[in-house]
Amino acid sequence: MTDREILGHFNARIRATEALAAEYQHVAVEVPPGRPQIAYFSQGDQWTPRGDVQRCVIDEAPDPMPLIHIDDHELSWAQFGKLLLTYGGWGMRIVFVPDNRLDEEPEIEVRDPDDQE
Repeated sequence: MTDREILGHFNARIRATEALAAEYQHVAVEVPPGRPQIAYFSQGDQWTPRGDVQRCVIDEAPDPMPLIHIDDHELSWAQFGKLLLTYGGWGMRIVFVPDNRLDEEPEIEVRDPDDQE
């Protein structure tokens, strides 16, 4: 195979990858309330998300580091970080809501917080 042929195959693969990426429509899956949002993966010694949305509550640990409560599980900051690494290379949006409204999708207003309403 010539260098030109190799380059042609390589470029064709890049074009195919870009075409697939352009067609991809992401739909975030949220596990219904009452069903487990995370599962323990013993081989990796870590918690993993079962869906793309995590409803959780933030508390402060004695050290003082955050403790993250997901379902009935209390995750340390390190454990939560490992859970997030499941999505390494992805983006993330964090929306803070009252702890009694975790199941509701809040209205989002895009503006600078210092601007007058």
